[in-house]
Amino acid sequence: MDFNNWITQLRKGLLEMAVINLLQNRKIHGYEIVQKFKQLNGLKMREGNIYRILIRLRIDGIVKSSEEGTEGGPPRIYFELTKEGRNVLEKMNDHWDGVKESIETVQKRRIK
Repeated sequence: MDFNNWITQLRKGLLEMAVINLLQNRKIHGYEIVQKFKQLNGLKMREGNIYRILIRLRIDGIVKSSEEGTEGGPPRIYFELTKEGRNVLEKMNDHWDGVKESIETVQKRRIK
């Protein structure tokens, strides 16, 4: 088994959920999202990947974007969840909680 490939595939599956969770409380510009992900050891990714995820989420109606001016600099594009995005987030987190609980059960050998 190629352990590095397994890690890559697992991370790809979780990145979209992580981005959506990051947007659950407020709108955030893309660069701030990049910086927050740099702090997360197991979810590090290239900047371009974050923007690809954000664009796909916008196309799917999960997030919306708005451009806001900055003092002395170019405008920034901010992203925030839509109503549909909040519904998707709730479903994703509920499903994740069940998956996490099942994995923990197997890891602790509590399955009979």
